[in-house]
Amino acid sequence: MKRKTTEELLAGSFLELAQTKRIDKITITEITNNCGMSQPTFYNHFKDKYDLIVWIYTPV
Repeated sequence: MKRKTTEELLAGSFLELAQTKRIDKITITEITNNCGMSQPTFYNHFKDKYDLIVWIYTPV
C-alpha cells in the first residue's frame, strides 16, 4: 500500500471541503484542520490555496 504524500493529503482535504463549500470561502485553517496538519506544514508546500489548486489540476 502506497502512503500519500503531504501534498496529496492537503489536496484531498481541499477537495473534500470543496464538495460542500465554495472555493473562495475555504480557508487554509479549514484545509489543515480537516487533514490534521498545521498551517506551517501547508506553507512549506504551497504558497496559498490557489497554488494548491494549480498543483491538483496540473498533470504530472
